[in-house]
Amino acid sequence: MALDLIHTPVCRWCGKGPLAFRFTFDRCLDPGRNPAEETFIMERCSACGSFQVNPHPGPELARSFFSRPDLYVRTTDPEGRDVDPVRRAEQREEEYRGYAAAALAVMPEHGTVVDFGAGTGLMLSLIPDRYRRIAVEPNPEAAAKARERGVEVSGTWAEDLYGPPGELALAIFNQSLDHFVRPDVVLGRVLNWIPPGGAALLTGLINPQSVAARLTGPMFRLWHPFHQVYPPRDAVTARLASFGFETVAVWRPYFRTPYGSIPALLKGAYTLTKAFLLRNRRGVPSPPWPGNTVSYLARKTLLYRPLPALEATGKPAKLARRKTGLAALGRGAGPGDPEAGPSGVWVEARPSAQQSFRPRLPVCRASPQAPTAFEPRQPRAAQARKPRLPAVSHDPRAFMRIVGGPLWPASLHADRLLAAKDREPS
Repeated sequence: MALDLIHTPVCRWCGKGPLAFRFTFDRCLDPGRNPAEETFIMERCSACGSFQVNPHPGPELARSFFSRPDLYVRTTDPEGRDVDPVRRAEQREEEYRGYAAAALAVMPEHGTVVDFGAGTGLMLSLIPDRYRRIAVEPNPEAAAKARERGVEVSGTWAEDLYGPPGELALAIFNQSLDHFVRPDVVLGRVLNWIPPGGAALLTGLINPQSVAARLTGPMFRLWHPFHQVYPPRDAVTARLASFGFETVAVWRPYFRTPYGSIPALLKGAYTLTKAFLLRNRRGVPSPPWPGNTVSYLARKTLLYRPLPALEATGKPAKLARRKTGLAALGRGAGPGDPEAGPSGVWVEARPSAQQSFRPRLPVCRASPQAPTAFEPRQPRAAQARKPRLPAVSHDPRAFMRIVGGPLWPASLHADRLLAAKDREPS
């Protein structure tokens, strides 16, 4: 089967690199249509430590897979068993209720909640009705089940959206962020839509530093080509902090998942012990284990300059919104603003509207003596310059006096130099 695989030379989580080869693993890309296994390459970013499949499935292959009508009718779990995905999601309702309760404690009391890749809308249905709840789900079967739960549904792909219809109180990626071809782009765009005080909930991110992943290597049960990026905890918190978010809660769900139980934990301990003793030379498959997936809740604490204050300066609304990084919120936008769109309607992305931030230029002030001349801002008085060291002679003893005392190697070296100098003919 010809696969639409794309090689990305930079990290798809932090945008840096370089990427180093780790191992190869064999997985069946689509068990329902083609049971043959393919070989994929796993690489690791040297900057943030994120694992990622590279070459990876491209947008066309990913969209054709996740838009299949039978995806939410029958699927295959990591053990290769056929399961009902709707029933399997309902078994995690207790876990989702814990996430929702924690998010409600830190997010604003009103606003819009958007779940990107909402599936059947179970997580979104646990949010109270006082919020406007929007499920972004292009799969037709999952979208129909989400509508039955009483939430709004947008059938557009998350990569093609630009601008929520109101203030985004909470953005949810419920086991969906690592499925995007470029999760760094999607996450960065959505985090810019959240105003200060809003929150972001990222659940089900696969942890490449878990005990099971380290001991079993290529046989780790959660490696899959459609799980394209695997960021560790430090990389996730650093990425959120770069957009002004403070991580307030971290979960490692196990017992509240369909895979977690005391017998499964004892069996998994035996399997991991065998993999450790054999160094996994026999290809021992990994079991469900605490820490395989990690969920994060973060709240935006970075303050921006209020948008009405920027618009009061006479700048266009388009420029003012880009200055604050809230170009998608539409604050202060009038009915004639081309970027605001009709009320309650999602606006598709345009190439000219995807830049959220611009580098700040040096601030200049007009001189009152010469109105046409500009002078740079003077340095702060508090920034005192470092004192310069006195001139150092070629005498090693003078050097030892400056650095603060004769250390043994330096003094020994100085004595040798002085002895050699005394032996030279004058």
